[in-house]
Amino acid sequence: MTITEEQIRDDLYQAYFDARRYKRNTLAQLEFEEEEEVNLEELYPELINRTYKPLPAFCFITFDPVQREVFASQFRDRVIQHMLYNYLAPLFDTLLIYDTYSCRIGKGTHFGMERFCHHIRSCTENFRYDAHVLMIDLSGYFMSIDKALLMNIVMDKIYTHLDRRSPDGRLWSERIDPFFCEWLLHCFFDRNPADDCIRLGSPENWDGLPNKKRLSCSPPGHGLVIGDIDSQMLSNVLLNEVDQDAKRILKIRHYGHYVDDHYAIHRELAFLQELEPVLQELFYNKIHVEIHPHKIKYAPATGANQYLGAYVRPYYKVPRQRTVDKFVRVAQEMEYQLALCQPTLDDLELIRARVNSYCGILSHYKAFNLRKKYFDVPAFQEYFVFDEWMTKGMLKPQYMKDYKYWETHFY
Repeated sequence: MTITEEQIRDDLYQAYFDARRYKRNTLAQLEFEEEEEVNLEELYPELINRTYKPLPAFCFITFDPVQREVFASQFRDRVIQHMLYNYLAPLFDTLLIYDTYSCRIGKGTHFGMERFCHHIRSCTENFRYDAHVLMIDLSGYFMSIDKALLMNIVMDKIYTHLDRRSPDGRLWSERIDPFFCEWLLHCFFDRNPADDCIRLGSPENWDGLPNKKRLSCSPPGHGLVIGDIDSQMLSNVLLNEVDQDAKRILKIRHYGHYVDDHYAIHRELAFLQELEPVLQELFYNKIHVEIHPHKIKYAPATGANQYLGAYVRPYYKVPRQRTVDKFVRVAQEMEYQLALCQPTLDDLELIRARVNSYCGILSHYKAFNLRKKYFDVPAFQEYFVFDEWMTKGMLKPQYMKDYKYWETHFY
């Protein structure tokens, strides 16, 4: 398919709606939305004439949970990234193995955690037999990605599948313009965001950050921005080169990963020990990345295996201590605000959102007593009601913003 100007306009607007879906309250999105049509119509001719270039990204350091360098693309560039994602994700989602969890619709950390539990139960036949887990992590994965290799893999997959049918029955050639996608990929690949970024925060924030976690220290032609949606999708495409060999050639039945956090489960420890150097060679030869030598772990499947923020034990999961500590701190802060500061209706709405966020996260674990201990107290009970299992909190009617409206019109 040769993409038309009309199709580019439609796809651009759809990408904008996708980009803003979970960013409606961010300052960057609100500024873009103030002149939404003007901003999109400025992007449109840049795409038509192939003159689009990404703006400098914002670079800053986060320390929660660990020190990490973050590059945040400007919102107009996020729109284009979603546009590229909408073209490529439907194709590559059909090519990835089932147990690739990141940046896929219907999957994510909780899905990955459940699949990890499923593989342990399956391998041990519901804990009737012993088994072992091999956990590996890649060393500076995003910063060591070879962009030329990745580009070749992506375009080879696109051209290979153009004459094949997509899940909706159409040929992929009817859904994808390979030349337009290749140009968009070059827009992001042919630049190093660290060269012209806008640094935020104190320069001391970068002190102690290893070079392997700095995009500016990556070799020429290497390194992708971690936070961009197309980087996450394409990182899965690169890892899929190893995944296919792991499943089809090495025959590792119980295998999966969330980005660069991989696991393999087998009843024989010797099998996993022999597998480790094979995987190391596979990662290096196939995609030019290395396994972190200090992040290789063997553990019994019946133990407390930590994966994606949870400790997986036989028949149940518990949150890791860092999650518990943060929850306790936030719950105590909210309790203090409710008990001593006479919160406004706006304050209560924000607290309700934070309460339900933690209730939703902790509901995936065996943590009912933890929620009950910190939410079933007078300060919260004054303003909120909770369901039976403390999975959702709701403001009492008299504290809702629209209570007077309902009281006036319906009571």
